[in-house]
Amino acid sequence: MQYHRFAYSMPVRSGEGPNLAKIRDGAAFSEVAVPLAKLGYEYGQMIYNPPFNPETKAGPGAECFHFIKPSHLIVLTTRPPLDDAAHGDKKLVQPSRTHLEKQVFTECRKYFAVSSRSHVRLTPAAGANFEKAELVFHQHKSARLKSYKRLDEFRGRGVSKQENISLGFFLRAKAIPEYGCGLLASFGMGSRETLVWNRIVRTRYPEWVGRPAFIVAEMNLTQIPANPVTLEFVDQIKTKILLEHRID
Repeated sequence: MQYHRFAYSMPVRSGEGPNLAKIRDGAAFSEVAVPLAKLGYEYGQMIYNPPFNPETKAGPGAECFHFIKPSHLIVLTTRPPLDDAAHGDKKLVQPSRTHLEKQVFTECRKYFAVSSRSHVRLTPAAGANFEKAELVFHQHKSARLKSYKRLDEFRGRGVSKQENISLGFFLRAKAIPEYGCGLLASFGMGSRETLVWNRIVRTRYPEWVGRPAFIVAEMNLTQIPANPVTLEFVDQIKTKILLEHRID
């Protein structure tokens, strides 16, 4: 069994081209890789998602990913940019529009009606009757939760500035379209939140990587040190599982 890292680019500066050495959330990926190794998975390839060039008609096709087998697992530790282009947020992840990304997005769309840096809305299938099915996040300095509501509510409920709450999302799918391989997507709304969340997954819920499920959790990040040099502080972060949807 192999797992492949599905990596997204850091922001590309003006005058620079995409660089596969400049990718997001490497430390978060290393955390979730630990329980995968214990299950017998071996690391395969880094799959780089360069920002889509609008001057081209399409991103790389399926022939670029011929090595992917049904027994393999795609691992994503960056928020999938399903709707970044449409929302116009200051902080965004640029999609690649590759053939493989389209299949990953198709699987993610079963659970996320909207996924951008400032706004997440779950699908009715995933979030019906869930109190925090539609979420708005701060973008300046952190990815703190700003407001939330149910899917059937018109007005959201605000979150106090004193409550440094953010969310983590975990998806383990059996198979994505056309490739038949599994998908593991584990992320927060910002880079720091993603790192903390994947540390929590590794140390508290390592069994998740081996079972199909969609999970949403709340993290209280009030006590994060100003300049930590290790991730030991994560052991003290209070976490609450808000939604766990088993996938048959």
